[in-house]
Amino acid sequence: MTEHLKLLISHGDKGGTGKSMAAALALDHLLATGAPVLLIEGDAGIPDLALRFDGSVPVELVNLNRAGDSETSFNKLGNILEAAADAGQHVVINMPAGAGDTIDELAPVLADVVGAVGYELVVTFSIGPHSTSTDALVKSLQRGLLSVVDPARRSVLFPLFLGIAEQFNWSKSPKRADFINAGGKESSIPALRPDDLRDKVLATPGAFSLLAEDKAALTITERALFRRWLALAHTAIASVV
Repeated sequence: MTEHLKLLISHGDKGGTGKSMAAALALDHLLATGAPVLLIEGDAGIPDLALRFDGSVPVELVNLNRAGDSETSFNKLGNILEAAADAGQHVVINMPAGAGDTIDELAPVLADVVGAVGYELVVTFSIGPHSTSTDALVKSLQRGLLSVVDPARRSVLFPLFLGIAEQFNWSKSPKRADFINAGGKESSIPALRPDDLRDKVLATPGAFSLLAEDKAALTITERALFRRWLALAHTAIASVV
């Protein structure tokens, strides 16, 4: 089994906080190292990253938002992780909206499986700007997925398309100091602008690094802006992965 295999879970608040973007950047970062990577898409009904990376990386679909039947999902997930570890693959899991009830409930089971197969578990939490996002993060830290992760391998991501980090409720929370003092990390994912460039990028399948070199997909100016954003985004995700 390959040493130092990473299992990165892109977790977070409800939809719209940039979980898929964080997972895509993590995939892109790992692919740039030449490492074999497996993507696990956590919502078979909305497989956005599975469609983007189809043909670029192997993909598995596991519904991780099945409250009331989480054991079935976890059994499938565990079998996939065991096979991926034997194959020497890093794994990125793109968590769906509403997955907290499923994955947080069985977080200790996941930790046991991850430890047994030899993965280094890394979890990012893409946070929204409101107090409800802070509450979800604190809940996960206390008794959910983030509670079973090494404090130095758990990170809060600020999606800057939702505003500057200082305006987020989490930035003002007294729990933030506890998180950082325990070794937790923070990073900010830059906003991709202008909006028409963002929409074009999101609608174009394939790894971001390949798109940055695709002269047919983007104009010269768009490529220049996209490359600048990608360099900043890679730096942000590399600091927590």
